[in-house]
Amino acid sequence: MNKLISYIFIILITIQISSCSLFNYLFETPPPSKEEIFLKELQNFTQMALFNVDYNALRLNPESFRDNKIRVFGVILQEFENEFLLFTNPFEDNEYGFYIIKIDSPLPKQGDYPKPLKYLSRGSEVNVFGIYKGLSTINPQKISNENQRLNQHIDFSRLKNIPTIQAVAIYDRSDLRFERPVWVSQKFIRENYK
Repeated sequence: MNKLISYIFIILITIQISSCSLFNYLFETPPPSKEEIFLKELQNFTQMALFNVDYNALRLNPESFRDNKIRVFGVILQEFENEFLLFTNPFEDNEYGFYIIKIDSPLPKQGDYPKPLKYLSRGSEVNVFGIYKGLSTINPQKISNENQRLNQHIDFSRLKNIPTIQAVAIYDRSDLRFERPVWVSQKFIRENYK
């Protein structure tokens, strides 16, 4: 009788141990994928960025913001090689002005293959997250005649000493939770997609 109880006890312990392993296997959370880790890093960047920085503060005191993570928003006014001009809507920011946004890869275009889910071009309303680099100037003659004709209300002579941002991520203006980036810096991808 004592042996039978011992055998039953050993069998129950074996079943218990094996069932725990099976339970753990079935309900264990898998390790995060590369994409999940990457998106988490991007989310950390956006959460650490300064929001609603006064435009004049960036222009008048650029050294105090240099190399800070920052978020700006506006409308893409014109694209140049490796940068674009962002125009801040005065009705949203109470200050109308320009930002030079430096990019390390082209913006997604409508004709790109495979077709992107969203493309960026002149007129796109965007949120830009990046690193503040100081002030730069754009020659007003670089602004196309068509752009000047379409935007007669804009004073293009204000293209001197413009706040400049090295873009890390660009989101559509309607993406209020910053969950679906439309463009991400190649440098950020290389450093964080492992």
